[in-house]
Amino acid sequence: MNVVVIGAGAPPELGLGACTVLANAAGTRFDNDTETWTVTAGDGRSVTAPVVVDVRPSDSPVIAGHGFPNYFRVPGPDTRRQARYVARCLRMIELSGAARVEARGRIVVRRWRPQPVAARFYLTGSQPDPELYDGPAIVRIGGDEIARRVRLTGHLDAIDGRYHWQGTVFGELPDTARMRSTTVTVTIEERTADARIVERTPWGTHMIAGVGAPPFA
Repeated sequence: MNVVVIGAGAPPELGLGACTVLANAAGTRFDNDTETWTVTAGDGRSVTAPVVVDVRPSDSPVIAGHGFPNYFRVPGPDTRRQARYVARCLRMIELSGAARVEARGRIVVRRWRPQPVAARFYLTGSQPDPELYDGPAIVRIGGDEIARRVRLTGHLDAIDGRYHWQGTVFGELPDTARMRSTTVTVTIEERTADARIVERTPWGTHMIAGVGAPPFA
């Protein structure tokens, strides 16, 4: 697996063989079309790889987060435990053959209880998933109607009995979309559903979420 490690070096718990190590990163950019990261070092050198593992110390305990596909962190202080969890994620990628692995939420390794891996990620590019849609849609926000690519998935919640769906809108949206909880309407072919803006990622995509019948199934 082609992996770029940002930081002092790859912890042995990751179990990586050959990998590219950059002491620091002046910038990172994810290409949604190729599902790869481009990491630019301080000296201007750029390296492209499908997976990035950031081992730089940080006050944030998050190992992986929604909106940052194929990006994992070992922030400390319990680096050995965190690196072992990331190693399980890397093995999951290899075994599934997935091109894109994205956390369903913020993942933090807890000392007092085991953490499942596959159940906490969206995997795409491995095998057909009837609960996943990746394709064109019409997004309506305010008085604007925009054609955009979306990647949406969902599940039936066992607690409230309702279908919860969420995903990514690729490309820019009007300025009103920068406000959280802004309502949008998503139309795919003949199906339409309302959703809300959850957040805008650093790469200009928007995360949306809805409850009820989705527009893709």
